[in-house]
Amino acid sequence: MIRIIIADPDSATRKALILLLRRKMGMNGIVEVGDVETLIRTLADASPDLLLLDWRLYGSPAPDTCRLLQKAYPQLKIVLLSVDANDEAAAKGAGADFVYKGAPPDKLISILKPLLNKNDLNSSKSA
Repeated sequence: MIRIIIADPDSATRKALILLLRRKMGMNGIVEVGDVETLIRTLADASPDLLLLDWRLYGSPAPDTCRLLQKAYPQLKIVLLSVDANDEAAAKGAGADFVYKGAPPDKLISILKPLLNKNDLNSSKSA
C-alpha cells in the first residue's frame, strides 16, 4: 500500500489535500502532521512512499529539512508545497519536486501520479 504524509501547519490545507488525493487518485493510507517534530516521529513509524511538505512548516527551513530527510530516508519522494512560486528553484536544488499552492489541483495530481506509480512498481518488484 502506498503511504503518504502531508506535513502542513494549516489543518484546512491538510484536509483539502487529503480530500483531493482520495477523490482524484483513490488514495488511502494518508497521514497528516502539523509540525516538524511530529513529522520526524511519524516518518520513523510509517515508512511512507511520499511526503507532501509545506515550505513553511514550523521548525526549520524546507530545503534544509528536505536534505536531512533525503539522507535519512533515501527512498522517500518529497514534494515541497509553497504559496510562493519563486521557491521552485530552491526546492529543485534541494532534490524535491515542487507545487505552487496557487496552481490548479490537477497540477498536483500530474506531479504525484508518476512519483506514486514508480513507488508502486518498486514495491511490486520487491514483493
